[in-house]
Parts: sequence; C-alpha cells; structure tokens
Amino acid sequence: MLFTTHSIVGAAVGVATGNPALGFAIGFLSHHVLDSIPHFDQGSFYISRQRAPYLGKFAESERDGFNGRDWVMLIIDMFLAITAFSLILFLNPQKSWLLILAGALGGLMPDIIGSSPLWSKKMAEKIKLAGVYRKFHSFFHWTVVSRKFYWGLVTQAILIAGSILFLIK
Repeated sequence: MLFTTHSIVGAAVGVATGNPALGFAIGFLSHHVLDSIPHFDQGSFYISRQRAPYLGKFAESERDGFNGRDWVMLIIDMFLAITAFSLILFLNPQKSWLLILAGALGGLMPDIIGSSPLWSKKMAEKIKLAGVYRKFHSFFHWTVVSRKFYWGLVTQAILIAGSILFLIK
C-alpha cells in the first residue's frame, strides 16, 4: 500500500481507539491487514505475474535499488499524505492530534522497519530480528501487477475516503 493509505487509515485507527499507545499498536497491526488487500505500490512494477496474495516473497527482492520512478512515486505519495494530514489536523481539535499522529506512525512503522529499500535490507542482514520481521512483513503483501494498477488504486481510494470521512466527522 501507499504511504498515504497506511498513514491515514492509521490516523483513523488512532482516533477510534482514543488512546495513543493503543492507537499506535492497532495502527501497526492494521498495516498488515491493509497489505493483504489488493493494492498498487512501487512493488507493482517489480512483479511479473499476479499472485493472490503475494505470499512469502516481497516484490522488492526483484529490484536492484531505488530508481527515479520510485522516487517520483514516493514524493507524490508523501505530498498527498502531507496535504491530507494538514486538512485532517485543521479540521480536528488539537486534543486529538496525538491520537492522529500515534495511529499514523503505527500504520507506517512496518514499512519503515521492514520494506524501506534505503535501509531495510541492510538492517535485516545485520540484525537477525529485523530480518525475521522483514520476512513476516512481506508475507502479507497482495501487490497487483502494474498493468492492473487501477484495482490497487480503487481499494486504496475507498480506504482513504472512508478514513478521512471518519476523521472529519
């Protein structure tokens, strides 16, 4: 899933729990649930055939490095997330900001730890537990192939829209 989806759904989870620590923890767990839903992300360009889900093998293993297209996608994704978060924070009372941010951070943490092409592979080689988690995290991915990207974007648009509606209620 994209950064935007994980962070906004995580933010909604944080608010729904009413507790920052619980929001972070359930946001973290929600990441794996979301990854098991068909989705489009950078990995879509690195798988050759559809698998449902992409169990046990993360698409990143089929690429070598982080290319220009990946950077453009990441920058656009981060811009969309920041824009959405600005709206969400503006429309919510300051007392709920910690819940929003804790849930969002929990929702993003699995990708930060387990699938960042910038450091996750190196960290997994040096820290055994990080390697175990990386394999665990990759087990859940149902990444759609790039030629079917629209299916993966529709699922994320529904999740984002529902979460934003909940957050700005």
